[in-house]
Amino acid sequence: MHVCADYLIYEEEPINYSDTRPNDPVAKIVNEVNSGKVLLNTTDEKSFVLSFLDRLNIPVSSQVLVFSRTSFQNDRIRPQTPRAIYYSENYYIGWVQGGDLEIIAIDPQLGPIFYRMNTPFTGGSEIKLKRDAQCMNCHGGSKTDGVPGMLVRSVYPNYFGQPILSAGTHLTDHSSPLNERWGGWFVTGENAGKRHMGNAYFEEGKSRDASLVKDFGVSLENLEDAFDVSRYLTDKSDIVSLMVMEHQIMAHNAITKAHLNTRRWLNLDAAMAKQVGRPEGKISDAVLGYIDHSAKDMLKIFLFSNEINLEAWGVEGSEEFQCDFANYSRADQSGDSLRDLQLLSRLFKNRLSYMIHSSSFEYLHPIMKKAFYRKLWDALLGKDEDGIASHIKDKERARIVSILQATKKDLPNYWKSSKP
Repeated sequence: MHVCADYLIYEEEPINYSDTRPNDPVAKIVNEVNSGKVLLNTTDEKSFVLSFLDRLNIPVSSQVLVFSRTSFQNDRIRPQTPRAIYYSENYYIGWVQGGDLEIIAIDPQLGPIFYRMNTPFTGGSEIKLKRDAQCMNCHGGSKTDGVPGMLVRSVYPNYFGQPILSAGTHLTDHSSPLNERWGGWFVTGENAGKRHMGNAYFEEGKSRDASLVKDFGVSLENLEDAFDVSRYLTDKSDIVSLMVMEHQIMAHNAITKAHLNTRRWLNLDAAMAKQVGRPEGKISDAVLGYIDHSAKDMLKIFLFSNEINLEAWGVEGSEEFQCDFANYSRADQSGDSLRDLQLLSRLFKNRLSYMIHSSSFEYLHPIMKKAFYRKLWDALLGKDEDGIASHIKDKERARIVSILQATKKDLPNYWKSSKP
């Protein structure tokens, strides 16, 4: 690996990221397939991927397509053969035509685990799953805040999908302007306002910038004119799915960082307590301060504090994805959910991340979770000094509290009968 040593703290005690056996279902599924307990469709590569997604409960409508060569299977990726990505709350699956499957499975204690899996069409009759340390070159350093994480990049790709690095790149999150998003990606659907960077490739200009060579258009219903879509599971790379995925990756990264850092701080603090004779179980004020600050950073992401204003930039995407996404909603008695999309001035109607219902959040270290719930409650009441929820109006705050009171069983007692 070629990751700066400063960012390898997750390889030390108590995390031991690479040496710890993950507790996610992917390995079990592969073992069941090889033993014949679970059958996947091996008619062809496309059918195999479809049956694998179905086994993991990942909707086909989540498909997004990236043709920039930003994967370890670069030799197979180009505008004519983009990499397909499918995702759910617990998995991200990358499918490169004729190549291995790239799998990210979210482990409750370690965060994202990066796998490479052959298929019956690329590696013999037996399916082999292995953790890929090569992924950590990009997914375990400064770009992911020093912990294992995911990222979405926007680049200026040339005809072959190779990024024109001299023209610059962007890391994408929910604060990114739309005109800086999706370079090297295909995008179906519509958005108002400035043109995004997707559906186009470029060539390097004389001043080392990028000049447009091919533009497939910005308001595409499907991608039939861009490449042979019959080889893929759907003919779309939905704009709403892209935006949801970008937020979800932010939330996953925030949970992983908060959880792993809390484990590390408490481990160091316990060792220090023995040296100075502090009572066992008593946490130092310094570590409580670190946890409090980390909870605040996580809360900013969960409350969409820096989300770009989509006013007059509304987006319109696939109804199929929106229906599939809504199928996992947890609603209050009024039918309000954290998965309700707005798509006009902002992505979601109720600006608290639906990832608060995820298994990643469920297994968040209890001390960090306690600090997060306190920060969230104070923010919704307007009692926090930072005004983290100042962009959220009273009615929306009340809906958020109502949804959580109806759907979260682990809320502290002060949440259960109070209203902001």
